[in-house]
Amino acid sequence: MKRAVICVPDPWNYIDRYKDYSLMIVNPGLTDSRMQYLLDKADWSLLVTCTGEQHRQGRDYTDETAVWYTSGTTGDSKFYSVSQSKIDHVCNQLINDYDITANDRYVSIMPLWHAHGQMFFWLAKKVGFEINFLPITQLANLKQYSPTFITAIPDVLKAAAKINLQDLRFVRSASSALPNSVYHNLVEKLQVPVIEAFGMTESTSHCFTNPLHGEQRVGTIGLPAGIQAEIRDKRLFIQGPAVCKSGWFDTGDLAEYDDKGYFRILGRVQDTINVRGYKLNPVSIEQHLYNYFNDIGECVVFGTNKLKCLYTGDTNSKQINDFLMSLSSYCKPALLTKVDKIPLNAMGKISRSMLNKEFE
Repeated sequence: MKRAVICVPDPWNYIDRYKDYSLMIVNPGLTDSRMQYLLDKADWSLLVTCTGEQHRQGRDYTDETAVWYTSGTTGDSKFYSVSQSKIDHVCNQLINDYDITANDRYVSIMPLWHAHGQMFFWLAKKVGFEINFLPITQLANLKQYSPTFITAIPDVLKAAAKINLQDLRFVRSASSALPNSVYHNLVEKLQVPVIEAFGMTESTSHCFTNPLHGEQRVGTIGLPAGIQAEIRDKRLFIQGPAVCKSGWFDTGDLAEYDDKGYFRILGRVQDTINVRGYKLNPVSIEQHLYNYFNDIGECVVFGTNKLKCLYTGDTNSKQINDFLMSLSSYCKPALLTKVDKIPLNAMGKISRSMLNKEFE
């Protein structure tokens, strides 16, 4: 099977036209350098853009339905071949985890060039429930589709919580850590289960979730879903039918689990800040900030050998500085800046490595 790159704002209108290709969906709004990097790596035979089709002679790829790639700035993405059997495995897990049926109604808010969004597109194709597509900029129109469930990043869910959605069964949060304060706010406003889950490109998306029917442990990613998981030297390892390699895979995440087997992500190994030999966990520090300051909007802690912090909201910077210093003298920020919006990478995610380069 040849590969086709679909690079249009509405890829859902094109997917069925190219059933004979393995599909790689790319955000048409990328920078020229990022776009060229992805195309150079894709080995495509067909490129579909708003201006038409381009053809070249790429290789054949057996047992491949899609090509997914990880977040990156320019040259550090990883690419994975996704088979139909992997997609089916994860779809079946989602069906079981969330009682998905053909009677559900789903609005795809996350873009299809994101593994989070694309997995639920394939789920809709398999189950046959109603699916509509809504750009985040048009979120105010969500109510007209009467969704029975939503899955998105916390920021989108915060906006969705302002809309009266009477038919919701549950809300799923993934792709970014769900702050405790946001979780409680969503539960209060939506009056449905708010489920924090976790997925990664390397596991064909969904691989942990808090249960729909059962205890929600706030601040955790829940229980393994369709995989096996274990901790080795504080690092999270997973294996399963939809994981990118056979055997155990090192996710690069620092993690722990509690007495009931619920896992908690503590951060990325590569994101640890080493201040004069003392190792700081940026995710833990961010959680402290969210728990202490009610008027902080978003925050991100990063750095290599010095702590740096960007934040939004009305919190006074001196208060943040003093609070960080109260945690430890090693937490004295070398950079503490209020911004209008936290910079995101090309996949719409916070990338500490990108911020390290941008705020050297």
